[in-house]
Amino acid sequence: MIETKRIIITGTHLTPALELIHQLETDKSIDWKIYYLGREYNSASTSGKSIESQIIPKDNIKFFGIPCGKFDRRWLPNTITGIPQIFSGFKSALKLMTEIKPHLIVSFGGYVSVPVVIAGFLKKIPSITHEQTLTLSLSTKINSIFSRFTALSFPLKTDNPKFVVTGNLLRREIFNPHSKYFENLNINLKKYPLIYLTAGNQGSHHLNMTLKKLLPFLTQNFTIIHQVGAKDYPYFKKLSKKYSNYFVKDYIESKDVGWIFKNTKLLICRAGANTIQEIATLKLNSIVVPLPISQQNEQVKNAFWLQKQLPKNTIVINDKELTSDLLDSSIYKLLFKKKTHSKICVSPNHKLLKLLKRL
Repeated sequence: MIETKRIIITGTHLTPALELIHQLETDKSIDWKIYYLGREYNSASTSGKSIESQIIPKDNIKFFGIPCGKFDRRWLPNTITGIPQIFSGFKSALKLMTEIKPHLIVSFGGYVSVPVVIAGFLKKIPSITHEQTLTLSLSTKINSIFSRFTALSFPLKTDNPKFVVTGNLLRREIFNPHSKYFENLNINLKKYPLIYLTAGNQGSHHLNMTLKKLLPFLTQNFTIIHQVGAKDYPYFKKLSKKYSNYFVKDYIESKDVGWIFKNTKLLICRAGANTIQEIATLKLNSIVVPLPISQQNEQVKNAFWLQKQLPKNTIVINDKELTSDLLDSSIYKLLFKKKTHSKICVSPNHKLLKLLKRL
């Protein structure tokens, strides 16, 4: 008889969380009952629905939005106004622990995960916290105190037995070369090679507006797929009607991203941990513009890690120095160089799942 276990997944790094969910759902040795505790909104000060609150329920996973404040080290008023939310989030997490009675918890970072991990610790529920980046975030540092294990994507100089290098969980969809949505658009990739711009789930207004200036010229020679984020989507969707080779999406679903990665000649992006590791795995050409306000300068470190892995395929541009002229020259510098091709060899990452079963 197959054993049944209840697991809570929490955090704001959705990509590896979704991959773990997929691995749990296909695990033949245990029947996992999965619950997700995340943000209902992008922040305590906005009414915009978080990406996890929209995506997780689509996978038939029970989602619970909990209040969450954060310790904002750049702007003290945000921390002060967020303190009541921190206590509310902790109270909500404790209540859900009592109702769900999970066997274990897995955290994928972000301030929403902290009250969940601490509440689990007080209820004597073992947890793992996973860090995707080259540096430990504040939430990971706090969670690691209360977690049984801290799973790392990159080696860290430490003798702490709780820290285990598992690597990151890459979306298996990046290796699927098919997309019903994009294949039905009948894009002429031979005549108009593909450039893909993305800046994470929420997009980047700065990158969006920089690309906008180049659209009249780029669309004459290239197909552009542009993931703009929810805020800029109405404007750019209207703008896309002017250009036959320009396709706009507010959010690219995982089921479609493999087709893009297979066909794109160039990726323009921020330097999130999941993004740069996917680029490195697939050996893509990329122009990387690190987010300038990331904690511990982690996106800059991510970008230069990628450039070290793929020096001939990567250009890193400082956000403050980004202009349409610099982006344009960087595009042509990468696309018209001599390019090497590599075959992709993939094995699904099950290390975190194996670690999870040790709890």
